[in-house]
Amino acid sequence: MNGAMEFDPIGVGMAAERLDALADRLDGNLRQSSRSMTVVPAAVDEVSQRAARTFNDVSADYQRGYAAGVHELRKLAANLRSHAQTVGYSEADNAAGFRKL
Repeated sequence: MNGAMEFDPIGVGMAAERLDALADRLDGNLRQSSRSMTVVPAAVDEVSQRAARTFNDVSADYQRGYAAGVHELRKLAANLRSHAQTVGYSEADNAAGFRKL
């Protein structure tokens, strides 16, 4: 290993775009299916009401976790873009220093 650092900002940008596309697709899937994740009580008795409420609580918890995962994908994509930009600025600064010599 020669100690050199290699960084592909175009590849990183493409990875960030793919993460955003995945997040968009997952978010769309959740929005489409959220109605089907709601349970209506089968009757007015206490057991039916309680069962529906429990299923709906589990559904709400699942949807929150799912949305949090989508949010994490978006944060990861943003972090990749930010990192690529920072490396680009560092490279430009380093190259400018050599031009002064």
